[in-house]
Amino acid sequence: MSSETNKLLCAILTSILFLLLTSFISELVYKSDEINKNISYIIKDNSKDEIEDPELKEEKINKEITNASLAKLISESNELIGEKFIKKNCSACHEFSLPHKNKIGPSLALLLNRKVGSLDDYKYSKAFMTKEANWDLLNLYYFLKNPKEWIPGTKMSYRGIKKENDLVNVLKFLSYNTADGS
Repeated sequence: MSSETNKLLCAILTSILFLLLTSFISELVYKSDEINKNISYIIKDNSKDEIEDPELKEEKINKEITNASLAKLISESNELIGEKFIKKNCSACHEFSLPHKNKIGPSLALLLNRKVGSLDDYKYSKAFMTKEANWDLLNLYYFLKNPKEWIPGTKMSYRGIKKENDLVNVLKFLSYNTADGS
């Protein structure tokens, strides 16, 4: 064999060895079988949520917490902690005192028992305008927990209050804010 043939065979064998070694290392690092299982699970889970009947979904949500259990949680909460949370997280977009003054979001003064999307001088999204509900504590609970789930199509970009303690403290503040008119 000539030296040129040896060089050619050596180059081919080196390329094959390099491809096998790269494939082996990438499987160790990325573990592709586990990734594919997780992705397929997530896709299946998302499609189920999109197909689910909205009435059944709301019925399921309403079974999680009742007015009585929410009232008990609120009675054990602290409105001052709720006010602190609101000043830190909500007051950049919402006003909480009278007279009603809108910012990026509508005024939330005297919010309890007000019809959803009812302030005359604020331009609500269509989702708010078509929602037939009043802002009671239970509706506020679900909205503040996950705004985009309770009113799909809302233009509010806030993702919701994830900690239960923060959420009930905010509800307590809103109930005092409404009762006092401050």
